[in-house]
Amino acid sequence: MVDFKSIDEKTNLAGTNRMEILMFMLQDKDKVPDAPLFGINVFKVRELMVVPQLLEGPNKRESIAGMANIRGKAVPVIDLNKYFGTKSECSGNILVVSEFNGSTQGFLVHEVHDITQLEWIDMQEPPELVTELAGQNRGNVLTAMSKLDDGRMLLIIDVEQVISEVLGSSYETIEATDMPTDHTGKTVFYVDDSKVARMQIGKILDKMGLQHESAKNGEQAWQQLCVLADEAEKSGKHLSETINAVVTDVEMPVMDGYVLTGKIKADRRFNNIPVLMHSSLSASENERLGMKVGADAYVPKLRPKEFSQTLNGLLNTLKEAS
Repeated sequence: MVDFKSIDEKTNLAGTNRMEILMFMLQDKDKVPDAPLFGINVFKVRELMVVPQLLEGPNKRESIAGMANIRGKAVPVIDLNKYFGTKSECSGNILVVSEFNGSTQGFLVHEVHDITQLEWIDMQEPPELVTELAGQNRGNVLTAMSKLDDGRMLLIIDVEQVISEVLGSSYETIEATDMPTDHTGKTVFYVDDSKVARMQIGKILDKMGLQHESAKNGEQAWQQLCVLADEAEKSGKHLSETINAVVTDVEMPVMDGYVLTGKIKADRRFNNIPVLMHSSLSASENERLGMKVGADAYVPKLRPKEFSQTLNGLLNTLKEAS
């Protein structure tokens, strides 16, 4: 069993627009030499282990391999071979234990390849042709791709999307009456590379009575925000009159949330527009780095009530200041 460093000790790359990716295979490379490599951010990996004995759990879905007893805690195990529908003679013998936002789950893989360090700028949104490699119409769970030095393709998995599809959404159910709704007419711009996260943020903003626009990664968000800022200046207005807050994820291909936030805070066109960081990287060091680049607040994902209350506070502060 190989233990990873704690999340707080793995933040030396945060804010540098680089990341470390744990790469693994779902198929035997000797039998399928052109099989793609898959990967997830090391920040979300707690440890690797040989698959322990699995017990049958209450969820009968085919991609659920069972439940693993990990230090006295029952952890659901997702068989990624079955999830992606790849052809393999065995389900895998390595368990990747993932932990973030208080959620722990295991991913069954055929073989762990290596850990590689990449720049976010080298990670691109997968084109349709590449998403077909994921099998069984699973292209929606790929957030980014990169070509490695040896020519192989690396596909980055949207962990939140996989968990949502297989285990059900971990987002709390919050009624509209629990949401502050006194911001009618205000607009929030949000960016996240996870499809399930974008969907949930949109639902929360709808319940708050907020209009919204969105982007899939930091670079796309920056381009869209610059267009909006230029349009505002041409009309003699300030962007803060039309965009009242920006919500950003941290882990995103091309440009991460730290770099995006730094750009927004360094540009006078975005004065008086608060930035809320919303990330599954909830360690104290991640939050400290967010504050260092100018974020006005930082909240963990999967906590809609905290998200809405924090955003409400930022918008109320602006209202009082005006």
